[in-house]
Amino acid sequence: MDCTSLSWSAALHLLSPATHMQMLEPLMRLMGKQVLHICWSTWPSKCLHFAGSPRIGTKDYAKEAPILGALDEVFYGMKEAEASGRVALAQKLNDQMQKLEEQAAAFSIPNEFGATLSQAGAAGLNATTSHDATRYFMAMPANKLELWFALEAERFRAPVFRELYSEKRVVFEERRMRVDDSPMGKFQESFAAQAMTNNYRRPVIGYPADLALLGRREVQSFFNEHYGPQRLSIAVVGDVHVDVVQKLAEKYFGGWQSMSSLPQAGSPSDTEPLPRPEGGSRHFEQGSKAGPLLMQAYYRPSMTSKDAVLLDIICDLLSGSRTSRLYTQLVETGQAYHANAVPSYPGEKHPNALVLFGQPSSGVSLQTLDKAFQKETQGLIHRGPSAKEMARIKKATKLTLVDGIRSNTNMASALCSYHVNAGSWKKLLSDLEQVDQLTAADVQAVAAATFHEDNLYTGYMLKEDPVTGKRSSTV
Repeated sequence: MDCTSLSWSAALHLLSPATHMQMLEPLMRLMGKQVLHICWSTWPSKCLHFAGSPRIGTKDYAKEAPILGALDEVFYGMKEAEASGRVALAQKLNDQMQKLEEQAAAFSIPNEFGATLSQAGAAGLNATTSHDATRYFMAMPANKLELWFALEAERFRAPVFRELYSEKRVVFEERRMRVDDSPMGKFQESFAAQAMTNNYRRPVIGYPADLALLGRREVQSFFNEHYGPQRLSIAVVGDVHVDVVQKLAEKYFGGWQSMSSLPQAGSPSDTEPLPRPEGGSRHFEQGSKAGPLLMQAYYRPSMTSKDAVLLDIICDLLSGSRTSRLYTQLVETGQAYHANAVPSYPGEKHPNALVLFGQPSSGVSLQTLDKAFQKETQGLIHRGPSAKEMARIKKATKLTLVDGIRSNTNMASALCSYHVNAGSWKKLLSDLEQVDQLTAADVQAVAAATFHEDNLYTGYMLKEDPVTGKRSSTV
């Protein structure tokens, strides 16, 4: 296997003595000694978070494995019984499953992966999952880098999803808090399902029916299909030598062969179609006790597009500060309690949506706020940003990009994110260069290509009376 497929080139190029990134050198010299910050990213999945292996996370895998196998058989038997309406059998199998979980737990060492790293001095070990990737990050002593490589290589090459069924209960609870019991959760989930035609239409956490049917066979099959060296990107920043990192990567990951044919990580396509529904209504309404709320989704290309930086700048012009257009024209004038713009929703690696959202003030309808939003976007097209706005926004954008690499942690995260979502960490630099060259006419052109009726999907979260069920577009 060509070890460069692991995409740790992000770190290796950055830290190479021959690097051409002169602007980053002063920051690099300020980095702390003897400490590494690592960020690694792979295919999105909540089930792999700190999973163990036949050697990590178990007291005796030879005794544990048969119990895990029996647990799977009972789970799938229970699901078959539930599907066929055999309630008594399903309950009996559920009771049996609980007993097997207790037996399996006796052999399990929860989070031994994280505990081993923490004992070696690692700090801040955590993971997040988005639509685009699962990201892990931590800081650790530089002389413990090989320990991390050894543990992580084993975890990816031979994972054991030993606590899947108990973890599912945690995920169900997380979904309940974030979606089912959240004032905006259900609306946002339904809006994405209606407005997006690519995989961004599905929630990261999944639907309840999917979670209920998910067993270890499905998780293992998903892992075999989607996980491989091509899908793993690693950034190492800090007191590190490039040749040492590369040798360790080759030693521990060099023999990893994926079980299916996968494209290289960090190779998003800039030719993917926009996730825009064809035909039918592009308006969605749903009632909620938390309403009213307005969402406008304007379809846009991925962050690999040459217009990506401009779309970020457009959002900053609209809502990036108290001098932004939505704030001064809608919030300060009393038309909205809040009004904001999000450049990429719900992800950025693939074509997505630039979203404007706001809550109308008391007595202001969603229809009125909708028109006010469109007035501001059209104003950006026809009048463009002023010289003062361009100067402010260029400075703010560059500060945001540079602030993202001021520390080991931020730099590792930025390198990994750019490498995975944009195809190369170098886009971080090209974005900085592009900001200096932008003109007001550039902003107007991209605004005109984005803010038009044929590219818009609108969502109204209506105020719903919990007693009568009556809906209203005003407070």
